[in-house]
Amino acid sequence: MTHENNLIKVLTEEHRTMEGVFGELESHHGYSRDRKGLVDHALAETVRQWTAEERYVFPELRRQLPDGEALVRHEIDEHHRIDSLMKDLEVFGTGHPHFEQKLREFIDDYRHHAQDEEQNLVPRLQQSCTEAKLEELGDKLVHVRETAPTRPHPQAADAIPADRILEPGAGFMNRIRDSIRPGAM
Repeated sequence: MTHENNLIKVLTEEHRTMEGVFGELESHHGYSRDRKGLVDHALAETVRQWTAEERYVFPELRRQLPDGEALVRHEIDEHHRIDSLMKDLEVFGTGHPHFEQKLREFIDDYRHHAQDEEQNLVPRLQQSCTEAKLEELGDKLVHVRETAPTRPHPQAADAIPADRILEPGAGFMNRIRDSIRPGAM
């Protein structure tokens, strides 16, 4: 597996990138604008990752694995639980009395989710998919991440078909908002 965008490599690199952001957040406490910017960056990266996973990885799991539907349901349940924390963090300022608690919960839940993916989902994908399929999926994940929304949208996964969520318009509008919002990354 030497392809630049192999799905396994893309997923694990995303987790390592997030771990770097979390390390930065954990080493610098306080109520600074930069801290909120790091949190917003972590939220945007998480939304991009999950949009791509839900669009391409989850359908493949359903097709390839006999228990794929149950595995996908578990992943989506974890996404929804963490989405709730992300929505709180997006609204809270660093001075909010529950900001640090919600941030800690987000980081812990994300880490648990990433570890679960690497220990359960990744090995099963490696076993069930050809190298060509892993490369194709990796390319798709990279492409979707470039146009995906950058912030959690209320009930988006429940109310809107996945293709509508992934339209470049939503991601484009998020990036415009991010660029004009003070402290956005």
